[in-house]
Amino acid sequence: MAAGKYTKAEIVDSIYDKTGINRGEIRNVIDLFINELKEALAQRRVIELRKFGTFEIKVRKGRKEARNPKTGELFTVHSHGIVSFRPGQELKQEVWNLVNEYPDSTFTASFAAAAAEPVSDYVSSKSAPEGQEQDYSDKAENAHR
Repeated sequence: MAAGKYTKAEIVDSIYDKTGINRGEIRNVIDLFINELKEALAQRRVIELRKFGTFEIKVRKGRKEARNPKTGELFTVHSHGIVSFRPGQELKQEVWNLVNEYPDSTFTASFAAAAAEPVSDYVSSKSAPEGQEQDYSDKAENAHR
């Protein structure tokens, strides 16, 4: 089974297949549910869905200087809200072993490959003479700028 998008239309069809309720009514209920979530988050309320997870608004601090990674242009980012989701314990347990169950998936395959690589592969390919440690201070200074 390959991982992919699961659209609202597919959710409506799945609920229809399981219940036989009119597709239009199912779509309306889903839309109402989503609107309730949006309104509650706009009021800075925490939404707790037992056995699924918790949605809440967190404030991300602004910065005077931020850089567009594509263009390199500097700009100011003001403080703003973001939606944060913390999965519930049951959801965490449900997805815990997905890497093992779906090895053909692009995400899981790359994740598993990265996890299998030794950390030393990420260190500079230039090795220091035997018995001496390599100095990375110039790299750290450049990264900090």
